[in-house]
Amino acid sequence: MKAKHRPECVVQKSCACKRHGFSLLELLVVISILALLMSLILPAVASARQTARRVQCLNNVRNLGIGLINFSSQSPKSQLPAYGTWGDYRSDSTHQWINNANPAQLKNWVVDILAHIDRVDLSDRWQPDRKHDSTFVKDRSSNLSIIRGMNMEVLTCPDDQTASGVNGALTYVVNAGYASINLSLTNASGWGAARQQADNKLRFDWDKNGRSAVSGTPDRNDIEINYRSGLFWPETMNRKGAPEPNPVRNRSHSFNTIQDGTGNTLMLTENVNAAGSQHWGDPDPRFAAFVFPVDYVATAFTSSTYYIAAPLDKTHSYGVINGARGGPEGARPFPNSNHPGGVNVVMCDGSARFLSQNLDLNVYAQIITPSGTRPASFIRAQDPLSGNSL
Repeated sequence: MKAKHRPECVVQKSCACKRHGFSLLELLVVISILALLMSLILPAVASARQTARRVQCLNNVRNLGIGLINFSSQSPKSQLPAYGTWGDYRSDSTHQWINNANPAQLKNWVVDILAHIDRVDLSDRWQPDRKHDSTFVKDRSSNLSIIRGMNMEVLTCPDDQTASGVNGALTYVVNAGYASINLSLTNASGWGAARQQADNKLRFDWDKNGRSAVSGTPDRNDIEINYRSGLFWPETMNRKGAPEPNPVRNRSHSFNTIQDGTGNTLMLTENVNAAGSQHWGDPDPRFAAFVFPVDYVATAFTSSTYYIAAPLDKTHSYGVINGARGGPEGARPFPNSNHPGGVNVVMCDGSARFLSQNLDLNVYAQIITPSGTRPASFIRAQDPLSGNSL
């Protein structure tokens, strides 16, 4: 039988496909697309981070504002704390009470509200009979070691590069009102050491009668106007030592003496130049407070009617919002931040907001005063502010 013819299987060899790489043109196109995407994404990420830091800062000022309000509600006269306290103290070496013509720097407002910002642990360890920079230790931490060993996020703005994450640093400052800064702000023995707001240090002659609070016969009318210009005041106390030559009681306002309305009065803001000493307990007003620098010559007033306001001091024209953002540290007690366009603040009603650096200067001067709208003698009061002014 004839065998069937079986056709040979034809094996087809597949041609191996050659691999082609990206051409230079294709590579450039891909890189360009990636660069374009990055240019779109990175600013959005940076902006989101910036916004997050600003929100965290706003939360900080709100918490500190609540702490100040809680302190006031529990104080005997419902007063806010002094921005700084000076007085007699126990020596670290002899442990005897000491007092002299230059009272020691004891504490600032931060120490007073520690228990109200969830730091009872630090408040309990603070030694009130010692200076804020006391190094004395006996069965407890010294005041200086408490400060330098403690970084509290609530006290520093995350955008304040000289303070954020630094032990003992402070970004936030309280409203100390109008001030006549006739001495160098960089001189430790000058304006800061003078406890500027004490009645015997103010140089305003509001009624222009030739006398002021520092005259031979202090003008009580000027003193009253001064009191209405500031929210927080200093205190000089005498406890166990020799009589204090110039005692000054705490004259900080309570909420029932804020005649302009708590929602129209600045309580606390930020200052990126406040961390010079890195002592959040230091009462020096350059570190603990902010002021509106006033030209006490007051040449802008008419001869018959005066306002509870004054022209900005020409020698310190940067004493406005973000006017001295670049420092130097510890020598610019004015509202400054690294947030674009303004600063975070908390008002006396506890509301926190972002205040524009372009705010009208007269409005800014008015929201600093707690009782500027209240008439006094023949001094004309400030006009009330509208809610649209801020």
